[in-house]
Amino acid sequence: MQSQMRWGIALTIIGVVVALLVPIFGIPLIVLGVALIIWRGREEAIEEIRE
Repeated sequence: MQSQMRWGIALTIIGVVVALLVPIFGIPLIVLGVALIIWRGREEAIEEIRE
């Protein structure tokens, strides 16, 4: 599950850099990165409830 967090952070950072140059291409990367980070948090909560 740690890879989701790393990919989320990496995509968010790349998205910010790209958004400074070409906003239309950077915004989807930022959204995808944040979604991965949020999804990981929800997934951990679900696993705790199952146990």
